Amino acid sequence: MIAIVKYSAGNIKSVQNALIRLGYKSIITDDPSELINAEKVIFPGVGEASSAMLYLRERGLDRTIISLNNLYSEFVLGYN
Repeated sequence: MIAIVKYSAGNIKSVQNALIRLGYKSIITDDPSELINAEKVIFPGVGEASSAMLYLRERGLDRTIISLNNLYSEFVLGYN
């Protein structure tokens, strides 16, 4: 299963739709245990970083994402 990081920013549903069209099963989640146990993790990009980082920090996902060995696609959150 592929996990897509949920963080209240970005167009994560379009990422999931692309995976469906390619024949992959995926979940959208902000549960650290699901991210750690996923075969692959996709962390889609975002336009506005401050609200995304706040969401990630409130849930401890900032530390979880850094520790992942199964991160398939990583996009840097930055300033616009």
